[in-house]
Amino acid sequence: MRRLRADLHQRDLGNGYCTRPPELDCSFESVCETCTFFQTTSELAPTLRRQRDHAVERDQLARVDLFNLLLERIAEEKIA
Repeated sequence: MRRLRADLHQRDLGNGYCTRPPELDCSFESVCETCTFFQTTSELAPTLRRQRDHAVERDQLARVDLFNLLLERIAEEKIA
């Protein structure tokens, strides 16, 4: 039931999902990928790759590392 309830409250972020329960307010607009409630899937890997490439072009190394980490997690889930 907990998983079903969580699925009903996911909010689409474009490159993943926010699973923060609705009763917990969030005032952040641009740190979703580093939040513990952020989840993504293999279907969104192309978007994450584009975001990583955009960060590479702008020498935003911390963001490059972040997107690489997210892409690695997706790859590991596919293997498991």
